[in-house]
Amino acid sequence: METDRSYYVEPSRKTPVIRTDVLVAGAGTAGLIAAVAAARTGAKVLLVEKLPVPGGTLTNGGIGFNAYYSQETPEGDVSRRIVGGLAYELAQRLEITGYSTGFRPVRNDHYRIPHRFMADHEALKAVASEMLMEAGVEVLLQTFLSDVVFEDGKIQAVMIENKDGRSAVMAKQYIDATGDGDIAHRIGLEQRPLWQDYDKVCGGPTGLVFGMAGIDFDRAVAENGGAFMQMSEKMGPDGGNLGMHRYAFAHKAKPDRYPLMNRIDINFFTSFQGLHEGEATYINNSKAPKIDSTNARDYSLAEMTMRSRIMQMASALKAEVPGFENSYVNWASVQLGVRASNITTCDYMMTQEDITEARRFEDEIGLYAFHDFAPKHAELFCKSPGFYGLPYRMLLPVGADNLLMAGRSVTYDINAHMSTRNTVCCMEMGQAAGIAAAMCAEKEIGTRDLDYRDLRAKLIESGVILT
Repeated sequence: METDRSYYVEPSRKTPVIRTDVLVAGAGTAGLIAAVAAARTGAKVLLVEKLPVPGGTLTNGGIGFNAYYSQETPEGDVSRRIVGGLAYELAQRLEITGYSTGFRPVRNDHYRIPHRFMADHEALKAVASEMLMEAGVEVLLQTFLSDVVFEDGKIQAVMIENKDGRSAVMAKQYIDATGDGDIAHRIGLEQRPLWQDYDKVCGGPTGLVFGMAGIDFDRAVAENGGAFMQMSEKMGPDGGNLGMHRYAFAHKAKPDRYPLMNRIDINFFTSFQGLHEGEATYINNSKAPKIDSTNARDYSLAEMTMRSRIMQMASALKAEVPGFENSYVNWASVQLGVRASNITTCDYMMTQEDITEARRFEDEIGLYAFHDFAPKHAELFCKSPGFYGLPYRMLLPVGADNLLMAGRSVTYDINAHMSTRNTVCCMEMGQAAGIAAAMCAEKEIGTRDLDYRDLRAKLIESGVILT
């Protein structure tokens, strides 16, 4: 359908104003933590999110926290925990609920990070909500960002729409944690599309994860030969139901029976992670259409296509794989998962060389190590000591003085993106952005005027590991 290029001129109207110190757009992995961090630092915070639940990838698909520890290196560096702060607090709180594995050792981990942590989706939703409420963050869910007023290098207001109608949020500082860089896009900052490069490193820039229950895993492993491989030991208490299994599965499905499974899917490789007995809690198959997720029509079609495709995949498993005869789909992500879309130009753009060379920076806000693509390309692993630094400058978009970026929209390098886009790294960016925004709001200064020594002191006080 072609867009009608005629225009309707709206009559002028008065829009109600909401005033706050910090506006966080997007309650995903980065935005959730940013909002809590800003509120705990003393700011009045408004968090807006288009979905009905906060947490982003953590609550909408990914249940594993793979990156609190540094990598082991061939030079003999031993893995140690390098992530603290709110990201670590979230994991601790999840462990208390009883709906997580806690940090469990895994032998011979191909990511060189020999600890895994997994948590139940519903526990994640509850803990994320509790942290926001306890911090006093004002949260508006099912709320869309519709426009931005930008003058002289500063955002003056962000327009939002929800059940209350249209409102103008006027804040001292803004954090764009939308993933797609929606605020940055609307004020005309430089952006580049990264989604087109994604098939160079992975199946695609989008995917829709789901889960199945009623599976006989013992039979699946025993009767499918090399097609169904247990990738790592079960995690969790001996004899307990809450553990973790990771399986890789390769199987030739019949294309005439499953028309929406594309050619790659016919010989599909699927990662299963299970938390509960007989459950593949997380089935990751990222063979969704290669689309620009900022295009509304393409995004909508991809959403619908994947709803049908995951049911066809589930039917293929049920019909053709021993151990899956009594299985069924017991959940699916609320929305299509997006790994990459628009990248916003910031004062510093991370590169793969920064990661590989284990570079450190004079304005660090956190340490990180996990790299999704490194097991396939060992040259991408960090050198000794097995981790790298994240600079504050990577959060500062060129052309705006009261906006911070946080999340998966901060590097042009597709290989580097396979590290920085992951959930724990996004949480680290979120905490730094939240604290910085709160400090700048209190001092009434721009984000580049903040003394890094003050920021560093506050980060360390908040439990962030920087050494």
